[in-house]
Amino acid sequence: MRVLVLDDDKVDFLYTEHLLSSAFPKEDVVVSWVSDPSKVDVSEEIDDYNVCLIDQYMGSQRGVDLIQKFTKAGCLTPMILLTGEDNQALDELACYYGAADYLLKTELTPALLNRSVRFSIAQKEQERKLIKSALTDGLTGLANRTKFDPALEMAILTTERANTYLALFLIDIDDFKTTNDTYGHPAGDALLKEISSRLKAIVRRSDIVARLGGDEFGVVLNGYRSEADVLPLKDKILKVFDNPIYFDNQTFQCKGSVGIAVMHPNQDNRSAKDLIRDADGALYKVKENGKNSCEFFDSSIGEHIEKVAKIENALALAIENNEFALHYQPKINVGSQSICGSEALLRWRRENEEQISPDAFIPIAERSMKILEIGQWVIEEACRQQRAWIDAGTKVVPVGINVSPLQIQSDDFVPHVMEMLAKYDLDPGLFEFEIAETALMENLAQFSEKLEVLTKLGCIWVIDDFGVGQSSLSRLSELPISKIKIDRSFVRQIETSASSRKICNVITLLANVLGLTLVVKGIEKQSQIEQLSLFAKDELQGFFYSKALDSSTFEASLIQQAHDEYLANPQQWLGMTRRRYG
Repeated sequence: MRVLVLDDDKVDFLYTEHLLSSAFPKEDVVVSWVSDPSKVDVSEEIDDYNVCLIDQYMGSQRGVDLIQKFTKAGCLTPMILLTGEDNQALDELACYYGAADYLLKTELTPALLNRSVRFSIAQKEQERKLIKSALTDGLTGLANRTKFDPALEMAILTTERANTYLALFLIDIDDFKTTNDTYGHPAGDALLKEISSRLKAIVRRSDIVARLGGDEFGVVLNGYRSEADVLPLKDKILKVFDNPIYFDNQTFQCKGSVGIAVMHPNQDNRSAKDLIRDADGALYKVKENGKNSCEFFDSSIGEHIEKVAKIENALALAIENNEFALHYQPKINVGSQSICGSEALLRWRRENEEQISPDAFIPIAERSMKILEIGQWVIEEACRQQRAWIDAGTKVVPVGINVSPLQIQSDDFVPHVMEMLAKYDLDPGLFEFEIAETALMENLAQFSEKLEVLTKLGCIWVIDDFGVGQSSLSRLSELPISKIKIDRSFVRQIETSASSRKICNVITLLANVLGLTLVVKGIEKQSQIEQLSLFAKDELQGFFYSKALDSSTFEASLIQQAHDEYLANPQQWLGMTRRRYG
């Protein structure tokens, strides 16, 4: 046990040393003495000791003032105040400033000193554990957010003084939720612990690694002399995700997205908040571009972040300001070459501004969760429009509605659909819900029940962007799916790529064997259709037939089609109309 004694009186120090040697085995105690703390920076050394005994009066210095100073500096060594003055107020002040005990010199005995030292050390050890617990992530053992933020601020100050470079990496595990949902939380925990261990293994002891929450990690690398030293670090971080992770006879191959902000020497007044904001902006850009990569922050990202923030703020008022509209792109039946359905496409036009592309605002709406409110508006507007057409005597066709995984995950999704169908008194078969193949397969366990409920109700489910995901034949045959929509990338290359042509025709045969209707989107010319081996029940969609039309123009197309059908066979058309609408 190492003991530090602060006392300006040598006789008192020798007496204290004698008591310590009597209270503990001599070979277990090493005593150091500082007679004038003003000449020695004790705060730099005190944490090297197990306990510190401090005299109350040392010339112009008071023991309680030193205790206060050391406590403010973050000292975790237990400090015991020694004094010849029996003063309750002093006792209370010493405890308030951080003293572990208050002992009268006139009452000191080896037994009392032994008890006080042991209790003080034990008390401080417990305090250390509590502090460590408060600053440490319980699962991974890494620093947590509470510890990370001040540690980053300190690293920035050190970097400024040393005139060096600092790099902040914000790391997200891609599709972590899928692992948790598919394999359970123990598997997710094992993945987090393994990634934590790998991150710690590739950095220096002086660097900072923290789990900031969920599946997000922060790494601070400082003390680099040039930007060239920082660049290779991104490769080391990405390699953390190269090797598979094993847990309970399962193998996981996870990937990560990394946003990086670099602080340069002589950079003006950079704070931890600034660096985190910049790294987060770079991380956001990685996710927008498909994940599994890294991006350094630059000024263009800052401009992008501002643009995203403006769109997000405007989205909050878009419904209230009546800025959204649905346009309807016709689907054409291969056999009859007539309109057999449509896809409702969301359009957003702000007052006095150009129309904003869905590709620009839908990802922002999903990230901000505003897609839930927007999705409900789309469903109700499609229902309202169908009812308006029916009331006007128009022969309607099913409307396809794109739904986000976030919508289906919501507990309100199925009740809202049922409520809208009841409110507008509509046949559920007039609605087709389209979900991307990748999103469906990643969330299959969560979505299956909701798909079944709406299918039994009479709604139709369509797998969108088919061919780019990971559907298995066994799963596909078991799902309550009525249609699959082939990804437009295959159609775009069908005339120039033999593999795309084969894929399209294999999917066509697959859909037919499984009793599904194939929807081919992205048709822009007749020659593309000629490359396809389609069945009469299949459907075509694209600019070759029509762009997305506003509601009145699409209604006019339906009316014209009904008129043409009537002229071609008036008796058959009137019979179909009576059966459908009574």
